[in-house]
Amino acid sequence: MRTIVIVGGGAAGFQVAIGLGRSLGRRQLARVVLVDRSPTHLWKPLLHQVAAGSMEPAAHHTSFALQAERNHFQFVRGSLVSVDRARRVISVAASDKADVADADLQAIAYDTLILAIGGVTEYFGVPGAREHALTLDCVSSAERVRDRLHAALRRKSNPESSTGRASKVRVAIVGAGATGIQLAAQLRRTSRLLNRYGVHQLDPVHDVDIAVLEAAPSILPGLDSEVAARVTRQLAKQHIRVATGQRVTAVTPDGLKLHGNAQRDADIVVWAAGIAAQPQVSTLGLEVNQKGQARVGDTLQCLGDENVFAIGDCASCRPTNATRELPTRAQVAYQQALYLADAIPRHLAGRPVRPFVYRDYGSLISLAGGGAVGSLATMRGKLGWYVEGRLAVLLHHAIYRRHVLAINGWRRALLVSLSHGLERWLSAGTRLY
Repeated sequence: MRTIVIVGGGAAGFQVAIGLGRSLGRRQLARVVLVDRSPTHLWKPLLHQVAAGSMEPAAHHTSFALQAERNHFQFVRGSLVSVDRARRVISVAASDKADVADADLQAIAYDTLILAIGGVTEYFGVPGAREHALTLDCVSSAERVRDRLHAALRRKSNPESSTGRASKVRVAIVGAGATGIQLAAQLRRTSRLLNRYGVHQLDPVHDVDIAVLEAAPSILPGLDSEVAARVTRQLAKQHIRVATGQRVTAVTPDGLKLHGNAQRDADIVVWAAGIAAQPQVSTLGLEVNQKGQARVGDTLQCLGDENVFAIGDCASCRPTNATRELPTRAQVAYQQALYLADAIPRHLAGRPVRPFVYRDYGSLISLAGGGAVGSLATMRGKLGWYVEGRLAVLLHHAIYRRHVLAINGWRRALLVSLSHGLERWLSAGTRLY
């Protein structure tokens, strides 16, 4: 029996594991193994809500072990240490510590290996960024943003502070991509709710300064310019300052330094400026691009090794219908996952496999508090329909519900969605502690 090993339980890897488990594992046509260092899965686009305290991650976690039993694949908890492509064996550490003894390693043989290990924050060599800026890499880092915001709001609104009066909380978000923009809007909403419940006494608008800094000439680089313009107007209504053409040259304990030696004070700095491939990808002997992503061909097989596939943020993919490499977007990873879940069973059965084709269905940016902006593809596949307000919010929610449906099936997805709705209805709308 052939063994298919998927490394990485993010949205893409998890989707492939479930798809292959249902099609191959259930009929014992192949052994499907998912490897991830975490015991649970959380959809990464939710992290900005975790950072703002508007979502409790525990209510949205999905157990890998539970889903493995339900969907006929095997789950191994551990971190990828190495890949022996000649012997087709990966080494997995039971611990995610940097120094791992040989006795802690587990060898897993594979016939087909799928790399879906995602990416890491790209700091672009900016001094102090790694040491002093917060990120949204994972649940724990998002919770650090939330805790730092709560602490700053309480400290600055305390009349017994050293200044003897309330002072501003300054938040600087570096990077005006979807993550940075959505986080800024969520933090504005949180500042209002925490004031309403008496957690802090600052003016939630004028005393909580939220600024988004972007090195590019406009926000949301790479997305539709009309969407960027509409989002800019919505951010202005929420009193969120956006500064484009601002290149950060250093991050300090007290804030940021910009090109030209301008200093910007900040109590909280969140780095959301970009995603790079995991450094591990470059150690596997595969062909990589300048970002360290594994280059893949038309069927998402890594160049030089047809037994290894790569998808999501760790892959450099340029389909035949694209003029350049695809961006690191959730939509790209999702389509690649669906493709592999269909292509690999066809390949094993000896049937022809069509090349991967990417279709841009548009983009949706959540702006919290019932607001969202997006663009949708027309029937001819070109972007041209723009949505805003309640309809855009519903479409944004539908993307996550599609993910829940893919994991759980119709019946369980309905119950999960009902539980999430009850959670929102019964809660304060944000964490109050």
